[in-house]
Amino acid sequence: MMKYELKRIRVWSAIKVGFFIWGLIGFLGGLYMAMMMPFVMQFMESFGPMPDGMGSVGPLALIFLPILYSLMAAVMGTVITAIVAGFYNLISSLLGGIEVSLESEMLHPLNIGDKPLPPAKESGNYTI
Repeated sequence: MMKYELKRIRVWSAIKVGFFIWGLIGFLGGLYMAMMMPFVMQFMESFGPMPDGMGSVGPLALIFLPILYSLMAAVMGTVITAIVAGFYNLISSLLGGIEVSLESEMLHPLNIGDKPLPPAKESGNYTI
């Protein structure tokens, strides 16, 4: 078992990955909200008549809410990701990084599937 320590996170790398992840989360959240819009509109109609034009909000919400939510989440989430990565770098320089234990099975680079290894030459190199 090998131990590694995550000492530093490259902020730009975290921003790129965070932008995509937060955008995807926002899109899914917006899609969920758009699908819930007919139920919300029906609930609001129980309190009284809706203003003119509000009945057509449901179909438009299915298009615009996922886009709007994904943009908002991507921008705000990316800012948060950059701040958290910066704080991690600061704290890990003072206290040390996160320790990770990794375990791997050692495989020979020429051992592919169930085929046996080729015989070794005198020099220690393998022939194919």
